[in-house]
Amino acid sequence: MIEIIMVSHGDYAEAMLESAQLIAGLQEHIRVFGLHPGDSVDELREKVSGAIAEAGKNGEVLVLTDMFSGSPFNAVASLMKRYSFRHITGINLPILLEILMDRDSGGVDEICDNVLEKAKDTIVDVNKYFGGMDE
Repeated sequence: MIEIIMVSHGDYAEAMLESAQLIAGLQEHIRVFGLHPGDSVDELREKVSGAIAEAGKNGEVLVLTDMFSGSPFNAVASLMKRYSFRHITGINLPILLEILMDRDSGGVDEICDNVLEKAKDTIVDVNKYFGGMDE
């Protein structure tokens, strides 16, 4: 099973996991970390580093961050030379659910390719979807 580590600003990662579990059921082999006001980015990096090292003992590791170039992203990206893992940023609930549903049946590279292909369909202009309805 692919080990998943989620890192975000505030409680976003934790809340997204809780929401995903409402839909997909209880999930194992997932760790979540949030950067809160007053927290040290260096301390976050060390916590995530330990989680990646531990998770790597159990199999492939996929790290998900909330947004490109934010502090959680930078903390994770700085660990990519030290550890072997895949890192996807810009995570949202539909993509997390896709990952959770696929992680028992495919490798981390296959799952990453799949979700990157599907990501463009997770944001929809509903007015255009319903044929240009006025607001």
